Amino acid sequence: MLKSVGTGALGLGVGAAVYHWLDQYIVGTRSADGAAAVAAVSDSGTDRIDLTEHTSLKLVRGVFSRDRLESLRSRDDVAFVQPDHILTRVSTQAEDGTAQTLPWGVDRIGGDVAHAEGATGSGVDVGVIDHGIAAGHADLEENLADPDVETNHESWVDCQGCDQPWGDDLGHGTHVAGTIAAGDGDGGVVGVAPDATLHALKVCGGAGGCRTSAIAEAIRYAADQEWDVINLSLGSGQASPALQAAGQYALESDVLPVAAAGNYGRPDSVGYPAAYDEFVAVAATDIDDELAGFSSTGPEVDIAAPGVEVCSTVVDGYAAQSGTSMAAPHVTGAAATLLADGYTPTEARERLLETAEDLGMADTDQGAGLVDVAAAHGYESGDGTVDRPRCPS
Repeated sequence: MLKSVGTGALGLGVGAAVYHWLDQYIVGTRSADGAAAVAAVSDSGTDRIDLTEHTSLKLVRGVFSRDRLESLRSRDDVAFVQPDHILTRVSTQAEDGTAQTLPWGVDRIGGDVAHAEGATGSGVDVGVIDHGIAAGHADLEENLADPDVETNHESWVDCQGCDQPWGDDLGHGTHVAGTIAAGDGDGGVVGVAPDATLHALKVCGGAGGCRTSAIAEAIRYAADQEWDVINLSLGSGQASPALQAAGQYALESDVLPVAAAGNYGRPDSVGYPAAYDEFVAVAATDIDDELAGFSSTGPEVDIAAPGVEVCSTVVDGYAAQSGTSMAAPHVTGAAATLLADGYTPTEARERLLETAEDLGMADTDQGAGLVDVAAAHGYESGDGTVDRPRCPS
């Protein structure tokens, strides 16, 4: 997530296009008749997101006048009406370095200890709901699900200049993917779960905006594919019952959703969807085990993870980036290693929380504490002292 949303793209369209962009809504309905009624009064084409296999809701996205919105809200079979919000990534980019390294975050949470004991996430499928993943990156290509299988990856937005429609035209999704599951090879970096399988679910364009409706569809897609865990390093300060419903759908499908807490840097500011109980909300810490100044706090925080100047993969190499966007994939990778050992999503979540390292902060800052993948598997972690080597060039 970023602290603000770029609006430059709006100036490129004609009036009708801007109207379509700004006035899209998601309506949650409890009946087929309700969904049909919503679709019938939309001023544009509609998209439907059927969550009824695991919830009571069908979601309908469309463009509606103010009068029609009021009429829809009055229906007994309409659960909610919400704008189709833009969610953004929660990260900032730092400088590239020049040396090969074990990223300090993976080191700090005992990733190298877990790897040495064979806890690497083998056989676990991870959905990365983000800007896409760079298909040709040397650190990721071995763990990227086969691009020739159509259902392995999906995109809801166009990718500019990419080899694949689900490719990454910004670098954020690739950075997240590297922290989760960069392969343990001879060079580059290594992720928390270096043998997990990555699936790109591209919901964000190069300008940074990520539509709520696309995110909800991506969550359902991952659940319907029976993948194991999903990472959402994105969010908004605006509540979204649509994303809460999608999170419920994921959990009922035995998929664990992990989300960045947000970069608002003040009390009671955890963003959505992380603020919902269905999601594991991840705050960010720095190399000195202090809460990152930008990290959102509040009672919804479940756990903390490294999120300041984290080295990982980007489209054209490697970079250090900061944000709760960078913290969440540490937890996603840790969850993947437990799921590979046969834990259910609920059990994996509970295990990560009960073995987290208490950093002496308030629960509203750190949740249960700093994620500790080694301890989650019953291994001794290090003493907490780590170095910050430079990123590979």
